Amino acid sequence: MATRRILLGAAGLMALARPALAAWPERSVRFVVPFGAGGPLDALARLLSLPMAEDLGQTVVVDNKTGAGGAIGSAEVARAAPDGYTALMAGVNLPVTTLLSRNSPYRMEDFAPLSRLAVIPHVFVVPASLPVATMTEFVAYAKARPGTLSFASFGVGTSNHFAGELLNLQAGLDLTHVPYRGGAAAITDLIAGRVTCMFSTLPDALAFIREGRLKALGAVHTERLRWVPEVPTLAEQGLPGVISESAFGLLLPAAAPAAIQQRLGDSARRALAGTPMRERLEQIGMIPIGSSGPEFAALIDRDVRLFSDIIRRTGMTSLD
Repeated sequence: MATRRILLGAAGLMALARPALAAWPERSVRFVVPFGAGGPLDALARLLSLPMAEDLGQTVVVDNKTGAGGAIGSAEVARAAPDGYTALMAGVNLPVTTLLSRNSPYRMEDFAPLSRLAVIPHVFVVPASLPVATMTEFVAYAKARPGTLSFASFGVGTSNHFAGELLNLQAGLDLTHVPYRGGAAAITDLIAGRVTCMFSTLPDALAFIREGRLKALGAVHTERLRWVPEVPTLAEQGLPGVISESAFGLLLPAAAPAAIQQRLGDSARRALAGTPMRERLEQIGMIPIGSSGPEFAALIDRDVRLFSDIIRRTGMTSLD
């Protein structure tokens, strides 16, 4: 009899939970962007907010929570109520804080990955004056000048910082890292020859490539980029393991119900599948992805393993 009452009680609780879950969302959903307005992650969040609001039947609000290289906004989502109303729009650097900071305010286990939304591909660029035309020629040029050449990045622990260190490791080079605060200053110094090379986002470099002020030696993607189809990929030139991209994804607090995770992820995937959205993203240099949650989780695991290995092998210093 007691067992029967327990079973009936559990069934009753499940029956009560089903309508509440089916009604989600009953109010606006907040997308926390852990960087300032106007950047690519912010642009993606705002573009997605409109079709997703229509799909979900509730407003989607974009909330910029800046500071500490994205850690403040990310930690806010990690601590948020796991009810599906607070989601994180994250960049590829999300795991970096957990790897390079002794006092990280979140762990990767705090999040449920919903979808890898889009990527901005990177290209390996050098000043127009550098006497090389391919990655093979660049590697030979750099090996002949150990310790005298440099690579620029957006800052310590950024995706193109890791890519430069990975190129050093895989090609046996000795390029010195020069961190900048963002891409614009790095591109300016690269054109002037004050640094030797850089893994740049394609939008940052494209106009200078077309003007002939920079040379693109390799596309860092699984296939050639439609914006610069003449530029071979790194894999075509014998460097398949060098990864550099600005990738963006959607996550919820880990304890959010699986059905809400699925619904929000599906909504994002439907928004990205629309032709107007895909065309708009490609106009600003983004490639829409719209992966599943497990696919996104696998890519995060790949990045954690890769970044951890680079940190171990290079002795990369802490962000603290």
